Amino acid sequence: MYTKIYQIKLTSLTEGKIAASYVAEELGGSIAKHNMTGLNIFLCKEGSLYVTINFDDISEMKAFEAGQEELFNELKQSFTCRAVDYAAVPVFRYEREATNAALSALG
Repeated sequence: MYTKIYQIKLTSLTEGKIAASYVAEELGGSIAKHNMTGLNIFLCKEGSLYVTINFDDISEMKAFEAGQEELFNELKQSFTCRAVDYAAVPVFRYEREATNAALSALG
């Protein structure tokens, strides 16, 4: 698995909320197109966004990077922000399935 991580620092929580909505709409609409296996968008109280996108194959991640350059350029033109991106390989990851927790709560 391969992960693309974006750290987008904005000047306020209000700008962060608007940017988060825009990023979620744009990236959420391209999940199938880029064969994403996971997408997380985090909003910090300072207004910063952290976006993690998972892929099974490095070629899918590279294709995504080439296709989404415009999205991040639009963010930089619309807001006073700074974006940094990283490529990483998860070393440890744990996520409890929501269905298991829901079933336990019912039982």
